[in-house]
Amino acid sequence: MLVRFSVENFRSIKDRQTLYLSAVKTCKEWIAENTAEENGLRLLRTAVIYGANASGKTNLLLAMDRMRMFMLASVDMDKRNHLLLAEPFLLSTESLAKPETFEVQFTTGGKLWTYGFSLVLTGMQPDQYEIANEWLIETVGKNELAYFLRERRPNADGGSENVISVNPSLMPMGVGLEARTRPDALFFTVAAQFAEPICQQLSNYISTSLSVVSGLNHDAMNGYSRNRLQTDPNAAAAIKKFVYDADTGVKDISISPDGQILSLHDQYDADATAVGRLPMNFNLSESLGTRKLFNFSAGIIDTLNSGRILVIDELDAGLHPMLVRRLVMLFNNSETNPKNAQLIVNVQSPDLLAFKEFYPPRKRKIVRLRRDQFFFVEKDAVESSVVTSLIEFKSRNGTSTRNDATFDKEYLEGLYGGVPHISDLVAVEK
Repeated sequence: MLVRFSVENFRSIKDRQTLYLSAVKTCKEWIAENTAEENGLRLLRTAVIYGANASGKTNLLLAMDRMRMFMLASVDMDKRNHLLLAEPFLLSTESLAKPETFEVQFTTGGKLWTYGFSLVLTGMQPDQYEIANEWLIETVGKNELAYFLRERRPNADGGSENVISVNPSLMPMGVGLEARTRPDALFFTVAAQFAEPICQQLSNYISTSLSVVSGLNHDAMNGYSRNRLQTDPNAAAAIKKFVYDADTGVKDISISPDGQILSLHDQYDADATAVGRLPMNFNLSESLGTRKLFNFSAGIIDTLNSGRILVIDELDAGLHPMLVRRLVMLFNNSETNPKNAQLIVNVQSPDLLAFKEFYPPRKRKIVRLRRDQFFFVEKDAVESSVVTSLIEFKSRNGTSTRNDATFDKEYLEGLYGGVPHISDLVAVEK
């Protein structure tokens, strides 16, 4: 499970920003439903991110995807096609010379890992960079065990050199791979490709367990759902039920002999009695929302079934707020999410801030998501993105925000930031 993710000096993010998935101890609501215990840590099953247009909330999720790409493919020479690029914050005169840093902390295999790296530009192009620092650390109790450390040190010629220090007792098969690591490639990727057991295991975890997808350009997910529909009967049944239960009118889904996805709808006579089913070309006939639902269906189902991490940018685009609620609540329910999968999304609609259910311990309705599950992204004075959790905000009277507050109203009133400050959009001549 993901514990936290940090990024610094990337696109619209200047200073270090962290998305925490660790549950805040003072936040007592919905513990059994919305959190899970892993390696002695209480972790959130869902994080929901809000922010105005151009606030940088998408860049926060892109940073996660960029780190994933570097970890898996940094040795590839075709950097541009794989987006292995340096993109520092450009609105500061000092940022170009500073490192671009990514760090992730996660649990897998019964262990708590922290991995990170920094890169610095060596030229004017985004594919001209070197790795400045890199580290892999296991936390055991209060102790941190460094498997390898890397730093860029000045040399006698006035330049710099990469120094990689591998712990031979923790990572014996990593010793000797230092010389095989280019200045612009991660030692982690090299070690994984040479079948070093620790890095290979962690690389496989990141590859199979972390997915970052767009809720706007979601057609890329269509092939995955279609493949699952064709090749796995159990997955096919789950996908069909998923789309049917969303009240789309689609009674069944199949694949035609020529490979087209077909949706089957009831056909009615003059008395409004269903007399048969009509196959229709799914991608041409169904609404944007129904197509999006199908495209994401296999990914969501497989994430829940395997305890993975799914990150979706603009989840609510094209979907009804009630459907978005149901999708998010699938992850905040121990029955539908028994393997502790995690969902991280950004959205525009304040509906999730308003969605309340009866909470027995308090004998009243409160917001169904916890205060530590909401995050807000806002630009500061230098147009840099800043991420803040709802739990950090104070109410108007200076006290901590209550769990029965009207979060949606207070958000739209600007109490939490993350909203646009809009002037007249059009000057109308009189």
